[in-house]
Amino acid sequence: MNLVKKQRENRYRLGELFLETGLVDGSAISEGLSISKRTSFPIGRVLVMTGWLDDHDVNCALELQNLLREGTIDNRLATDLLRFCHLNKVDINESFRLNGITSSGESPQSRLGRLFFAAGIVDENQLAQAGREAQRHDMTLGSALLMLRFVSQKTLEGALNLQVMLRDGKVTFPEALAFCKEMHERQVSLREVLGDNGKLVRSNSAAPRIGEFLVAAQLVKNNEVLTACEIGTEEDNNIGRVLLSRGQLSELVLEAALKLQNMMQSRVFTYRRAVKLLRLVYKLGAPLEQIIEESQALDDVFKLLRRAAIVPEKIVRDVACEIVDFEDTVAEALLSRGYINPIHARIGLACLDRIRNGEICEDKAAFLIYHCCNKPGQEMEMFSRINWSELRRLQLRQDLLV
Repeated sequence: MNLVKKQRENRYRLGELFLETGLVDGSAISEGLSISKRTSFPIGRVLVMTGWLDDHDVNCALELQNLLREGTIDNRLATDLLRFCHLNKVDINESFRLNGITSSGESPQSRLGRLFFAAGIVDENQLAQAGREAQRHDMTLGSALLMLRFVSQKTLEGALNLQVMLRDGKVTFPEALAFCKEMHERQVSLREVLGDNGKLVRSNSAAPRIGEFLVAAQLVKNNEVLTACEIGTEEDNNIGRVLLSRGQLSELVLEAALKLQNMMQSRVFTYRRAVKLLRLVYKLGAPLEQIIEESQALDDVFKLLRRAAIVPEKIVRDVACEIVDFEDTVAEALLSRGYINPIHARIGLACLDRIRNGEICEDKAAFLIYHCCNKPGQEMEMFSRINWSELRRLQLRQDLLV
């Protein structure tokens, strides 16, 4: 029992704390203890008198010694905090805050919470309140902080981007703290803060980040991307996979988005064109390669649908007026805006193949499309029941043609 007590007391001795921190070496401690025994001066005072330490170091060590004895922190954290105090000339409270550690000696489980706390954007009580709200509403800490208006949208977005930059080694933690604090105080974007501090990271890539790409294609909302980004930084996962795991994105769409990113990087497609193709993948539920191949035939399909009066002329004219920079055709615009039913487009493509094979003419194709597509919910069933052999012999009267 006495041995255990002695070990606990040894663990909290100032000399050993200084030695473990690396502020003094073994010979200094031995000499200091010898002087302390002869003069009855505390070891800390002796190390100050002999020039090894200053009063600031000793005061910080005494505070940490008390926290150790209270069981608030452990030895490892004590040595890290004392070293930080020595190097940065800050007191214990500031050392706690700058390292994202609360007064209870605990570090917020969320990396985002640690960044905000260390930057002084939220205090311990606000962090705890946001944590409770996040648990109650099953949301991320960032969403809770935003809901409670402890941070703004710009600050949250910037902080999440800083997390990525920290992960990639583009900024240090002290830099991230300074940038985060400046964003919050000035209520400006991270881009502005980085630019003003000469740290703007310029990318030579022509491809947007996956989150921006998906938002531009209107497949996910901006707040969903923010949530996925926060989860991704906490779990060291990418946004696409997080959205996939949360059921907000399909494997087909994610695969297409990643391929289009590479194609934009290689200048195969412009950004606007890639957005349109991604929306077509989502609308038609088909692989990107098939969409690219079929998009070339989409205009011919559109002509058949138009001839079959499946698409009203007024809608065609209105959509045509909305097309910008010739990035997509009228047919693609109609499909991406939902004016062309994907099932009707499939039937049109099948009829187009029959036309190209010489099995039917355009008049019969238009008649078939009109016949099948006027049966909502039964289009493919009607199409599958067509007797193609009989149709080749059938002569359509003019009044049956649409």
